[in-house]
Amino acid sequence: MPQDILQRARGLYRRRRFSHAIRLLESQIFRFRENPDFFFLLGSSCLRRGDLGGAESYLKRADQLRPQDVPTLTGLAAIHLKRGAAEEALAIWLEITELAPANRQAARGLELLRRSAAQDNLQLLRDSGPSERLLPALPLNPRVVVLPLVGVAAAGLLAAAFVFAWPHLPRRTFTRPEIQSVFLSSTQPALTSGGAGAQFVLSEKQVQEAFARTKRYLLQYRDNLALREINRILLSNASPYVKEKAGLLATFVRQPDFTTIRDPFPYREVAGNPRLYSGCFVVWTGKAANVQTGPDKIVFDLLVGYASGEELQGVVPVTLGFAVELENGYGVEVLGKVEAADGALALTVVSLHRLYGIQ
Repeated sequence: MPQDILQRARGLYRRRRFSHAIRLLESQIFRFRENPDFFFLLGSSCLRRGDLGGAESYLKRADQLRPQDVPTLTGLAAIHLKRGAAEEALAIWLEITELAPANRQAARGLELLRRSAAQDNLQLLRDSGPSERLLPALPLNPRVVVLPLVGVAAAGLLAAAFVFAWPHLPRRTFTRPEIQSVFLSSTQPALTSGGAGAQFVLSEKQVQEAFARTKRYLLQYRDNLALREINRILLSNASPYVKEKAGLLATFVRQPDFTTIRDPFPYREVAGNPRLYSGCFVVWTGKAANVQTGPDKIVFDLLVGYASGEELQGVVPVTLGFAVELENGYGVEVLGKVEAADGALALTVVSLHRLYGIQ
């Protein structure tokens, strides 16, 4: 029975087994396609797992089916905050205060914005969301907390303070101290002789600059940009010594998810030179076509840019190594790793979620 499935999912959610809840619910999407409780529960599970793309898609569907639902809006505000879109989060929290003046998550969110603006500290925003204190309460597990009310007038003052201070908030600096121990020795050759077969013919200075950029990007956790520079070195006339050091830097790269990916490359840039972007991560939307489901993987063609049927940028073969409900014509957003065997572009899926309202 449908209600039995929702009850099981709520039980998994309350026990914080969010991955199990997601697998159970995603297998039932077609059955519950008009049920706002279903999409709220699925979106909230994704949110607590850190899949902001899936959470946003499912919670937006819940919002379409049940507009002005405070728990749904609370989840959407937390997503915006985690992505650094504090003004969007602010707008939703203000809407929540009008619908439910005593809502504690909105009160906490507005106070967070006020403190971050007063302290001139963007780091406070990044580290605080989405935290348990800003997320919608677990289903059937209410907690009674008495907090001061935040009225609309007070919220307006908080908004004004935040908007005034926002352009002056500092950006986050990342460090990976161990990377500093990887360097190029001046006693080792930087180039091979001749450079036959190299895609990029670089000077010694250009090789050193590419290596330095790689380290700088890794220290900033901009792994995608670092991978592109590593590939540039590997495809160049750099010496085996330099390429070995570049390969060592590649070991610091970590696989992102929808919450952590930075600098995703657009399709046209990658398609122009797939080998340069091999191993990099992208986020592309489109429609699924030629879906084939096997015992241990799903393969399909991603019609990039065609999610709304407006512009087909290209067709990319995609391999997915986990089970999802996927049919021809589904609009999807794919976080994938670029594969460039023999220079042909393909993707291996890291995470995927469906774009509802598109088919």
